[in-house]
Amino acid sequence: MNFFSNQRRSLDDAIPQTPIVFATVAAVDESSRSLKLTIEPWGTETGWCRVLRFNDPVWPYKVDQEVLAAVVRGDHGDEQYVVLGLLDGVE
Repeated sequence: MNFFSNQRRSLDDAIPQTPIVFATVAAVDESSRSLKLTIEPWGTETGWCRVLRFNDPVWPYKVDQEVLAAVVRGDHGDEQYVVLGLLDGVE
């Protein structure tokens, strides 16, 4: 295997390959209605993420809540995350 193949395999192992990921809310910005996430189980923090529109008048997201997010990958290896919603569970 050449250097590029080894490097690619390491990168592939570190990045989630599924388009749906579990995450924990790391930061909340209610004014822009966006979140920063920590992707589980890798512990990788994302940039600011958009959320799906919802009809509840109260902003439901708080730090340390678990959410389900979708990964949108671009042609040049860039990624954006869209929060699909909160996960039910013990709080």
